[in-house]
Amino acid sequence: MTRIERIDVLTARLPFRFSFGHALAERSESTNVYVRLTLDDGTVGYGEGVPREYVTGETVESAQAALCERLVPALLGRELDGPEDAPAAIDGAAPIAGPPLSNSARCALELALLDAAGKHFGRSVGAWLSPQLSPVVRYDAVIPFSSPKKLTAIAIVVRALGVRQVKIKVGDDLERDLRSLRLLRRLLGSGVDLRVDANCAWPTVDAALASIAAMRRYEISAVEEPLPPHDLDSLARITAETPETVIVDESLRTPADAAALIGARACNAFNIRVSKCAGLLTSMRIARDAAAAGLDVVVGAQVGESGILSAAGRHFAAAISPRYVEGSGGSLLLKEDLTAERMLPGRGGRATRFTGPGLGVHVVESTLARYQLESRTFVAERRHAA
Repeated sequence: MTRIERIDVLTARLPFRFSFGHALAERSESTNVYVRLTLDDGTVGYGEGVPREYVTGETVESAQAALCERLVPALLGRELDGPEDAPAAIDGAAPIAGPPLSNSARCALELALLDAAGKHFGRSVGAWLSPQLSPVVRYDAVIPFSSPKKLTAIAIVVRALGVRQVKIKVGDDLERDLRSLRLLRRLLGSGVDLRVDANCAWPTVDAALASIAAMRRYEISAVEEPLPPHDLDSLARITAETPETVIVDESLRTPADAAALIGARACNAFNIRVSKCAGLLTSMRIARDAAAAGLDVVVGAQVGESGILSAAGRHFAAAISPRYVEGSGGSLLLKEDLTAERMLPGRGGRATRFTGPGLGVHVVESTLARYQLESRTFVAERRHAA
């Protein structure tokens, strides 16, 4: 048996090596929310969430408030008799409810609990997700808005690394998008799976269909989030009229969203990001719903996540059979990652699953402290002898 003795809620601003842009935002840093959870034997677990107002309606401030005012007090002092108590503990403290969403906050708390409980009970986080886990995960390349010069350099690196699945951000300028696709197809060859992500950029069904038709000559395999989110009827029309796979991302945040999308036949695939979808356990629920409906799954990632969330995403990818896997950018994007482990995949996008207890990675406290903005500590009340 163990008890949740202390929980620290922190925020940190992680600077990037270069600016990353798409149709909804451009950023050169990311301010993320972190949870450090300590058990009564001193075991420490870490969790991370990345609030994005244009996706879940969360800000850093609202995520902090959700943690400090509701979620942490509900979990603090909870006792765990065994590893199977951990999912029930997080579900009891942070149930998935209606708006306003606090998905990134719940994710940070859940990951911290699973990381600490996994270390205490000698169990990998992956064991909570599936009895069968792939030892290897293969990542894709994701390319932001780029000039022709930068895009050429990126494509040469992608080709040299043998990455065979590539996603490029589109949507702000069709002519530029077509030039970028033409350049990528020429440099990468016909054997590379090339897909596009519009990040809600096309305002109408007709605009989306016209853009997709223009891009088709470059053999795109899939189109992600073509419209502003939650217009299920319009998404269903695009899905019905488009031979390419239609992926939803910003339209998918909760199991209720998943059920509505499935019922409306509004897509062919779900992009499930662990922070966006409130943690690993809810992400697995959505993935199972997708599999039952015959939909593909993309394991997505938040731009600017550290190795904490990247490790969680890798466990998730190892537990399912995703069509695409994104993320694990590590020090390629971040000036400094927060984990001691190297997160970047190797040749062909290949990366091995973390097999140690908890998330299987080690947070470098000095690095987290260097980028920390705020911190608040909660300590459980002392237990009194009977």
